[in-house]
Amino acid sequence: MSMRLTPHRFISANPVGVDWVCGDLHGEFNALQTALSDAGFNKAVDRLFLLGDTIDRGPESRALLEWVLDTDWVYSVMGNHELMFIAGAEDNRNRYKHRGMGGHWAASLDETSYKNLAIQCRYQLPLTMTLECENGQLGLVHAQSPFDDWRTVQETPFSERFAIECTWPWNRAQGKNQTISGITAVVSGHIGTAEVIQRGNQVWIDVLARTGQVPLMPVHRVLERVVQVQRGS
Repeated sequence: MSMRLTPHRFISANPVGVDWVCGDLHGEFNALQTALSDAGFNKAVDRLFLLGDTIDRGPESRALLEWVLDTDWVYSVMGNHELMFIAGAEDNRNRYKHRGMGGHWAASLDETSYKNLAIQCRYQLPLTMTLECENGQLGLVHAQSPFDDWRTVQETPFSERFAIECTWPWNRAQGKNQTISGITAVVSGHIGTAEVIQRGNQVWIDVLARTGQVPLMPVHRVLERVVQVQRGS
């Protein structure tokens, strides 16, 4: 990966509206719009935070990706599918690999569009985010926290290894309860389960593929869930 990516971005609290988080969408643009509408999402004041893998497999990858990149109240971290898409823009040999992951849609892009979208992804999708909330701070990363302490995540410079650690492994979701220090909770997608998984203060909400339900929730709910479990209630 010759392209540098943004390792971390800090987002201050939303003083006027509700911040929402949503798991992997994989091109399901219509399903997202319906879910936002059903949830009473208010575009004037609310913000939407996505956990990566907005593209591939589903029917509307390009439309969804362009909307994410062009909508000022939508933020997303980098997923392994976006990482592969960027790799394909850099080196044709990676396009075959991307197609094998459900990236057929990219073959219909002309070269200029492909490169431009990849560059926008690179600049706009950080590997990790810290979101300030009224009841704590939420760490966002596609697969899992690459370190046991979120402060280390916030300070780590970009490397290819860091990019892979943020977007591919999911051993923490299979392990025992563990708390990532330096953060109230960490929320991720990536693992394709039938229900939300929680381990200590880490939550994985990638349930769309298995349940058909768009995993959209207010961030304060994620934090409340973690605090309740940690209190043992």
